[in-house]
Amino acid sequence: MLFFLPAFQRMDLFALLLMTNDTVTPLIELTNFSLDGFGRRGLQDFSLALFEADVCVIETDEQQDAHNLLRALATLTPPVQGTYRFRGQRLEFSDYRTLLPFKRKIGYIAPDSTLIRNRTLRENLLFMRSYFENSLSIDLDAQTSELCRIFEIENKLDMRPGTLNPIDIQLAVTIREMAKKPELMLLNRPEDYVGHNKFDLFVELLKRMFSEGITMVVLSHDKRFTGTFANKKGCIANGRLTGV
Repeated sequence: MLFFLPAFQRMDLFALLLMTNDTVTPLIELTNFSLDGFGRRGLQDFSLALFEADVCVIETDEQQDAHNLLRALATLTPPVQGTYRFRGQRLEFSDYRTLLPFKRKIGYIAPDSTLIRNRTLRENLLFMRSYFENSLSIDLDAQTSELCRIFEIENKLDMRPGTLNPIDIQLAVTIREMAKKPELMLLNRPEDYVGHNKFDLFVELLKRMFSEGITMVVLSHDKRFTGTFANKKGCIANGRLTGV
């Protein structure tokens, strides 16, 4: 038996079938963006839009340009020109305090990610929560404690970074950024940063986050890693970002 919808219902159905990301607000949107190269060429007049669960791998002819892009997405580097919108809300770089609610939603794992040197690992892991919850009496939540156990630093939580080896510091940064439950995760050579002994474990944890809809931008030379997640690719060449 054939079933026919009224004309107006067929039109509504057709519109639904044609819906794409163009009708949805991007998670992040950079428009007419330019970045200082700090003595180098820099990135000039590009635009970028990523939606929930997008994973964009960056290929580049200049590592510093890709690094600067990740820093800009993390709100750590202001643009020379252009606008940055997070879920449609324009970010204002002139006052760092207005950026703090957005930094909370962004994970940034890169060689220049740091810990506060005169605070213990535990205090570093609690710092953002203490700020937003306006409390110094909180303790690590279950997820953060589990990550500390998985990455084997739970017995080092009351030590300061100066007494630890570099890989323990990097794992603590990784835990801090993952424990944010970020909406956007930015990764710069995670295979080197996390360490090869922990990298497969890190990938499994990212798969769990990806299944919950996290968006990622990745600079990596590990094709197994980028091939697992990526559905978009951006190419940086001659100071231009194309492909996204």
